[in-house]
Amino acid sequence: MAATVPHRSSRFTIGPLELETTAGELQDDSEDTSGRAAWTAGCKLAELLLLEDKSSVREWVAPGARVLELGCGCGVAGCAVAARDPAAHVLFTDSNTACLDTAARNASRFGTRCSTSVLRWGDVDAASKIATTFRPMLVIGTDVGYDPSSHGALVRTLAALRAEVVLVEQVRYRDVFGWFLDELERAGFALAGRVDDVGERVCCMRFCINTNDS
Repeated sequence: MAATVPHRSSRFTIGPLELETTAGELQDDSEDTSGRAAWTAGCKLAELLLLEDKSSVREWVAPGARVLELGCGCGVAGCAVAARDPAAHVLFTDSNTACLDTAARNASRFGTRCSTSVLRWGDVDAASKIATTFRPMLVIGTDVGYDPSSHGALVRTLAALRAEVVLVEQVRYRDVFGWFLDELERAGFALAGRVDDVGERVCCMRFCINTNDS
């Protein structure tokens, strides 16, 4: 399932952000290259945070929040958070170190408020450690649910991070989207907000998780 990629050039802008990708560069065929490009949902979230004054999605990111971007790729969404709020701290996570390098370059203008960490979906121990050390108030993920084979590992990772979650997904296949929501519900996530009318079949969702042991 290929993602829709609106920005194939190596450099592009969204509002005040100047960003780069490594889409189109030579790569190892065995490598997961999904994070090398800027995907539709991440770009749409950046536009909502930076360009849409009346967007209710803005209210989901509290001032001064500690935000973890999961599967960050080149870091579009996390950079938008940092650009909008000078008090925010953002941790970019991905399994691909080349993507983390690109995210770090894109976020370099924000100084020590932004950092990176390798995090593979399904590595619950690593996610729990990050939850303890970084203490995220919010986890954001954009276009992370398009592959059904990754849903289980993705949701286990989200649960281990023990934070509110904002997911922004481009709905390509209704069944796949529904399976993803079902997996989240089974893991104890409750839908706390949803905005469907942001364009290009992109849906924004806010989830809370029941952390009670009972």
